[in-house]
Amino acid sequence: MREVIDTIHRLDAARAGNAYLVDAGDRSVLVDTGLASGAEKVVAELAAARIPPVTDIVLTHYDPDHVGAAAAVQRATGATVWLGGADVRILRGDALPPTRTRRAMLRVRWLGRPELPRLTELPDDAETEIVPGLVAVPGAGHTPGHHIVRWRGAAFIGDAARVSGGRLVHFPGFLISDRARADATIHAIESWRPHLILPGHGAPDRLTPASPA
Repeated sequence: MREVIDTIHRLDAARAGNAYLVDAGDRSVLVDTGLASGAEKVVAELAAARIPPVTDIVLTHYDPDHVGAAAAVQRATGATVWLGGADVRILRGDALPPTRTRRAMLRVRWLGRPELPRLTELPDDAETEIVPGLVAVPGAGHTPGHHIVRWRGAAFIGDAARVSGGRLVHFPGFLISDRARADATIHAIESWRPHLILPGHGAPDRLTPASPA
């Protein structure tokens, strides 16, 4: 586990997608978990770390490289696992992904089909404070129930965007469920002027300030 900045760590054991730990004082919050194939090592890494108890896991979206190890971590810690309501319904089979490509990805078990933890729904139309100062904000586009996590001026953006050259850029179009909403989410993140972006893939980075008009 590596410290990114004070109170924020990046897990070494998470596979494919990034997983971050927020030290909130008397408790810790895990943001995403990586693939299920890394679950045992993620649990061991958390157990060995000198951190407050993990009480909450916030999943930015339903893709297997973000939710995969959540069930194992929940068993080990008893943490509440949060996920946007629209994505919960897709994972449970109560709704289909909105695009043909994403329906095919789900059907062929793209990146596997992880064990589902007990999920607590995040509203897709309102912010939710998970612990004092840490807020899950709806950020649909990549998936219908995608959320961003904000903490002390940092933004954990999941797959809402990638960081390239100090800017937020889209993932390939076939991975995006709704381009208009994805555009709006990127604009919202930029408007917050976060001092650090923690993406679902790639290294944490800072955005280049916009040039004056």
